Amino acid sequence: MRSMRAVLARPTVALLAGAGLVLAGPGAARASDTVEIPASTEGGISATVEFRRAVVPQPYNPDPNASSGDRQCQLRYHQYWATPGCGGFELGVRLHNVRSQPGYLAGLSSAGGYFTAYADTARTFGCLRPDGSFDHNTSFVVRTEQQPLSPVYYEPDSNWLLGQFRTYPDRDFGPPFFVNFPAVEVSCPEGTTATQYGLKVTNVKVAINDPNVFGSTTWSTPGPFYA
Repeated sequence: MRSMRAVLARPTVALLAGAGLVLAGPGAARASDTVEIPASTEGGISATVEFRRAVVPQPYNPDPNASSGDRQCQLRYHQYWATPGCGGFELGVRLHNVRSQPGYLAGLSSAGGYFTAYADTARTFGCLRPDGSFDHNTSFVVRTEQQPLSPVYYEPDSNWLLGQFRTYPDRDFGPPFFVNFPAVEVSCPEGTTATQYGLKVTNVKVAINDPNVFGSTTWSTPGPFYA
């Protein structure tokens, strides 16, 4: 008989209570998808959010201690993307109309520190039969609720982003994030192979609390995004 165990992480996150909460409607579900989120007020800052570079390990045989190879789960120094053994995804963000904000025009610095991002995730696991078909009777789902996304280096720093906007006046910029998932134990009957069947990401939020330039704003999209 099969036995399966998974650690179910449900982090509780206190989002910034912003003056603006902007929402995007459901978008098409693709492994790489882009959603446009309008500004919360006339003349405000809108955002483009991109779900990209998802890694869904198939077969699934992670090594929680490996820092290289196909089973890698440990991030190496300055690695800001998902590992092949444990999987994950990236979230790209571009902010629009920043240069028209009064604080930007006045030359103010940001007081908001780093942008933050959160998302709900659902990973489906199970076993492949010898013919390669997925045995849905073995499937189970590992979920997180409003999991914090990791920053890509210093790039979500709001003042670094302001510097980019001022240095390159013809381009828009925004904070990038990523997730590298922890390993999950998947036990399968003899003759079958553990696999991650898929990944679903929903309720994505990107936030900052900055009274000077970016405002107290949360850009939000329900998704879903699939990989």
